[in-house]
This record gives sequence, structure tokens and C-alpha cells, in this order.
Amino acid sequence: MNPRERVALALAHRQPDRVPLSLGGTAHKLSDSRYQLLKEHFGIDGDSPQRLTGAYLSYADNRVLDALGTDIRHVHLRPPRDFMSVQYPDETWRNEWGFHYRVLPSGFYELGGTPLGDATSADLARYPWPDPHDPARVAGLAEEVKDLYENTPYAIAAYRPTISGIFELSVQLRGMERLLTDLLLEREFVDALFWKLAEVLGEFYKIYLEVVGPYVQIVELADDLGSQAGPLIAPRLYRELLRDKHAYLIRTIKERAPNAKVMLHSCGAIKPFISDFIAAGVDILNPLQPLAKNMDPVKLKAEFGREIVFLGGVDVQQTMRGPVEGVRAEVRRRIEELGKDGGFVLAPSHNFGDDVPLENMLAFFETAHQYGICAG
Repeated sequence: MNPRERVALALAHRQPDRVPLSLGGTAHKLSDSRYQLLKEHFGIDGDSPQRLTGAYLSYADNRVLDALGTDIRHVHLRPPRDFMSVQYPDETWRNEWGFHYRVLPSGFYELGGTPLGDATSADLARYPWPDPHDPARVAGLAEEVKDLYENTPYAIAAYRPTISGIFELSVQLRGMERLLTDLLLEREFVDALFWKLAEVLGEFYKIYLEVVGPYVQIVELADDLGSQAGPLIAPRLYRELLRDKHAYLIRTIKERAPNAKVMLHSCGAIKPFISDFIAAGVDILNPLQPLAKNMDPVKLKAEFGREIVFLGGVDVQQTMRGPVEGVRAEVRRRIEELGKDGGFVLAPSHNFGDDVPLENMLAFFETAHQYGICAG
């Protein structure tokens, strides 16, 4: 069974020959230092391409994924023509959404500024939103995705096209405290802001999927709604103010990529939202963060496993930074817990950052290949 067939069976809740493996997508990719470390380990020479994977560009080298034996390859929307055109003396950059961001030593980044912190509904029409239709965003993309589809056996996923989703962008534009207050006191403004962002993000997906839609098996969304201890907003507020916007984006995606499954990345303790995610049209849930409250993988598989696919599951908060024996044990456990009857793609529960040792990354994939065929 080739990787594309394997992934297709798992996404259809059917048993493949082994549990599929993913690395390189939203919240399960490599920091630049881990890419370089793996390239050196495998003796891979030459420069890697950089792709837009959030607020900034990071390396993406499919040769590393070939060496690790993963099953999915990701394509990325390109940055706009004036990307990173404004840098400040404090070594921050301004991006197209109006945020200032700084890349941290860990390989992650932090955002600053709240450009809509004092905005009213009338201000939303005047705000300089990014232009989704900048031709630079799809430069070379058609050739890349067609080559992957016709000349490789891998499943193909469309990496999320924007820095984050509706709720996260609203937090960043408005500020967390102000937005949480608005959810209770300024619901008309929140509804208008959420719809405006849904419209802008919808245009990103339209231009993106016009190019890659016929070739991809997975399309990514991202919108973090959980902390380690629980939801960031009440599930009732999600149902009343956000679910219909997510549903609009998912309809937009499926109209242009009817054969693809939609993956939603949402970190943390998000169990109270899962039924609503399913109702909105989500097919795949990432990252299945096992140390967050009420996110026990076995219980989630039992409750929701017939309706949604899980992608992720191996803890990066402790396990991937700990002893290599723990990595092997958890990878094997996730396969045994979640792999039966499909509906599971094995991946880390977040990115491999700069403090994840080489031996742990290698152990992850060695164990997955060794024991993945035992699922079910």
C-alpha cells in the first residue's frame, strides 16, 4: 500500500496496512534547527526551500520526510510581494495583518500590538486587510502540487494559508481581555469582526484551492480555542458566535476541494467543542494534546472516533523532551490505542522545537514503523 492509499483509508475510518505518519503540517512541524539537525544526520546536502508556515518563513525539505518515512507532503501558499518589508530597530517585523512579531530563540515567535484594540464596527471596512488575491501567493504552486500528485506516491495536504484562524486573529487584533469582554458586552461587534475575518480567510482559501484543490487530500484550518486547563471561551459562545463562521469556511473549502478532508488545528483542552466542530464540518482534529484536561486519547477515540479522525497524539510537552525509552513507549501506546479501524494519523502533539533531541525524533519514527502494522 502506498502512502496516498494508506492515508485515504485512515481518513475513511478504515484499517490501512499501518498507521499513517505526518510531519510538516500545522503544529506538527520542525523548527529550523531540527531540520538542520536531521539533514546533517541523514547526510542531506544543499539548501532547503523556505515556506510560509505562520508569521514568518521556515525551512521545509521533503528529503528529510523521505528519510523519516512519513506519508503526507504539504504545499504552502506563498508570501505576498511586500512580505517582511518593514523591520524596526528592536528587531521586530510588521506583517500584513498589522502585527509586530519577533522570532524567539526557541524557533517559535511572539506577536505584539493590537491594531483593532479600539475599533468599532464601522472601522472594520476601513482596515487595511491583507490582499488574498496577490498573484505572488500562488507563484510556482501549480507546478509544485502537480509534480507531487503525478510523480510521488504521497498524500498531499494544503497547509493553512493564514497565520491563524478567526478566533485567534480576533484575539491578536483586539487583545485577549478586550475580546473576552466584547463576547459578553459587544456581541454585534464580535459578530461583525468574526464575519469579516471569515470573508477574508474565505478569499484566501478560494485563491489557494483554485490551484491545489484537485490534488489535495487534506486542507488545514487553525483556531486555538483551549488552554491546558479548559476552553478559552464558553462552548455556548462558540455555538452562538463562531460555529457558523467555521462552517462557512469549511463549505468554501469543500466546494473547491470536494475530495479533501478538512483538518482543524485547535490546541489544549477542547473536548467541549468537539461535537460542535463535527457539526461545523470538521473531518480531522489536530493535535490531540494528551496532557491537557479531559483530552485522554482512549476516551476521545471511544466517544468521537466514528465521526472524526485524530491527527497527532504524542506529547511534546514532556515525552519528546524526556528519555528516549518514554518516546518509544508512548508512540507504541498511541498506535495501540488509536490505530484500530483507521481514523488516526500519528504525529506529535505540537512542533518539534529546539529542545527535542535528535535521538527522540529518530525513535519516534523508528517505533512508528516497527509497531504501526500491529494496530488492530
